Amino acid sequence: MVNNRIVGGTDATDGEWPWQISLRYFGFDICGGSLISNQWVLSAAHCFQSSKNPNYYSVYLGKYRQSIIDDHEYYAYVQQIITHPTFVGIKGPGDIALIKLTSPVTYTKYILPVCLPSSSVTFPTGLECWVTGWGDIGPGEFLLYPETLQEVMTPLIDSKTCDAMYHINSAVNTDTNIILDDMICAGYNYGMQDSCQMDNE
Repeated sequence: MVNNRIVGGTDATDGEWPWQISLRYFGFDICGGSLISNQWVLSAAHCFQSSKNPNYYSVYLGKYRQSIIDDHEYYAYVQQIITHPTFVGIKGPGDIALIKLTSPVTYTKYILPVCLPSSSVTFPTGLECWVTGWGDIGPGEFLLYPETLQEVMTPLIDSKTCDAMYHINSAVNTDTNIILDDMICAGYNYGMQDSCQMDNE
């Protein structure tokens, strides 16, 4: 299974990220994602490497603490999973997926869709972005009870700089791009605050 990870984050406020979802595989949280309409969720294609059978997956909306059931959370079944046709693996292109829920959800203050930018929008280097999730908070460090949603701000890094950083101590030839055109890179040169293993937000 794929675990999310938020490094150097803090507890979010309940309802602060109403589009955040918890993707479950046989009942276990494996990935995050964002609600983009009342029946569609955006997540990562690598979340479905074990199976694309929608019956194995479910989605929690309005979730805040993984270990506690909140009155405002909603459990949804999955009808369809669509992964990008170019996706072949976690380090390749097209790591994006759409999840169709079996029925539309009702919006509340805890369950709302994220605002998506138009395809023509470009994001400048240094733009402050937020990453959220429930996964590990460091190597071998699990998020402790009650497993409260974590948030961390990371600035965008330009692709060229990011690619050069990924080549450090890498066996990949410097002429081969590790950071591809459809990838976004964010974080700090000194580390300590980051997402990894594909938190989705």
